[in-house]
Amino acid sequence: MKHITDPLLRLLEPYQYAAVIDGQWGDICKGKLVDLLASVYGHAIVRRTGSNNAGHTVQRGSTRIALSIIPCGILYDADGKLNIIDEFVGFNPMQALREIAMLHSKGFSCNNLVISHNAHLLMPQHIVMDMVRESSPGVYKVGTTGRGVGPCFTDSPARTRLRVNDMLVPDVLRAKLKENLRDKVKVLSFADPEIVRKVMRMDRLENGIFLRDNYEARTDGYGPFDFDAIMERYIEYGKLLKGFIRNTRLLLEQLIRDGKQIIFEGAQGTLLSVHYGTYPNVTSTDPSRHGLLYGLHLDPAKLLPLLLFKFPYMTRVGEGPFPTELGGEDSARWCGTKTRDDELELYPNPDINSSDPREQGAAIRRKGVEFGTVTGRPRRTGWFDLELARYAARVHSGDKRCVAVTAKSDVLDECEVIKIGTEHIYNGPDYPLGDTIIRKGSRLQQAIVDDDFVFRHCTPVYREFEGWNTKTSGVTTFEDTPRQFRELIGYIEREANLDVRICSVGPDSNQTIIRG
Repeated sequence: MKHITDPLLRLLEPYQYAAVIDGQWGDICKGKLVDLLASVYGHAIVRRTGSNNAGHTVQRGSTRIALSIIPCGILYDADGKLNIIDEFVGFNPMQALREIAMLHSKGFSCNNLVISHNAHLLMPQHIVMDMVRESSPGVYKVGTTGRGVGPCFTDSPARTRLRVNDMLVPDVLRAKLKENLRDKVKVLSFADPEIVRKVMRMDRLENGIFLRDNYEARTDGYGPFDFDAIMERYIEYGKLLKGFIRNTRLLLEQLIRDGKQIIFEGAQGTLLSVHYGTYPNVTSTDPSRHGLLYGLHLDPAKLLPLLLFKFPYMTRVGEGPFPTELGGEDSARWCGTKTRDDELELYPNPDINSSDPREQGAAIRRKGVEFGTVTGRPRRTGWFDLELARYAARVHSGDKRCVAVTAKSDVLDECEVIKIGTEHIYNGPDYPLGDTIIRKGSRLQQAIVDDDFVFRHCTPVYREFEGWNTKTSGVTTFEDTPRQFRELIGYIEREANLDVRICSVGPDSNQTIIRG
């Protein structure tokens, strides 16, 4: 590991803070990078966005550890490193307890885990609201994970949110829960009762333990929700988690004042940001650098933002446009309705050099294990989109060169021809956008991701590159990578204003190249 630790320390040494940020739609080895950073750096690892809809996976030899709410730095708990779930996270206590139990079963401690008393409390009604909306006909499908995250965060502007500390004060929990449930029941009264019943029967709600039948006849205002069961369970969660709950705002302020090194662990990706992403197919928080560091008074000169890209392919889950997708709309429909087993049956041995784009996408998915950590859904696969990389770099660094990390290039070790989407062409009808009119055939000077109509009508221009056709997963220095690999990295550095300092070429920590 010396070939990794020494150059990694040189990269991190000038900085008090490192922020791990996804430049695409998520699923880009953030867990591996956080684990790698925490092995040599950091007093605390902090998760500040997302919820248990965002899975991070760490590979330790043959052991695979999947986490969706606890920071990946928890694997260094025995070294005294703090792992903080901060106040802007949607906290599902049931999932947290499951992950704690899983970690204990694998020999990892959680003695230094800290949970913000002010984190958003995710509850059964949020899951019901999420799943009912996604199941209702005539409603625009976002393609959520169905974990209740959107409705949980919606409670804040609606002024009905519950927070983690409420589990420790039964009278406060009771009063807030009554108001929150009655607010949700008003909305559910407009939903199809059959859809609500179907949702009630799903295992995701612990076999209906929080829900009740014949709810239309009830007059207490709680609809399908079993108020007493929810109260009892969440008070119990509070008792089990009480030792972890603290005021993390004060804790972080103290760590910053004391000059402690902090790793900020991002969740999901910039293109899923509610502010900067491909709206409306976004998550309900801001996974960009701005959301990850919101409210913290950090010296920018002490911060190293690390922007991750899956390269030279990329993936997306859920609904929404994906200009460089292999297989186009057919791929999107397939990934939205089928499972890993379905794909194995259709493509038992897919060819990564197939002339059929959908088969080629399936081959990349198989080689890259591109199935959701949280959902298990097949991830839509496509070529690297340079315009989207330029956009993400501008969001995070403006005109400055952005320090970047690339991941999973080893998946295309056997690919003979690699394509890069270099720009977008608009193919829709004339469309006024602000003070300009975008016309059919226009080459867009920069990606327009926040206007759904424009983005849906974009097609890419490709540039083809020679593949390297040799194994890279065992390479330890950038100079020893194939010429074609180095040329491709140099190309995106120039074209997207990136400074690629780390290349991940496999799931294990030692399968990492650090450029000096």
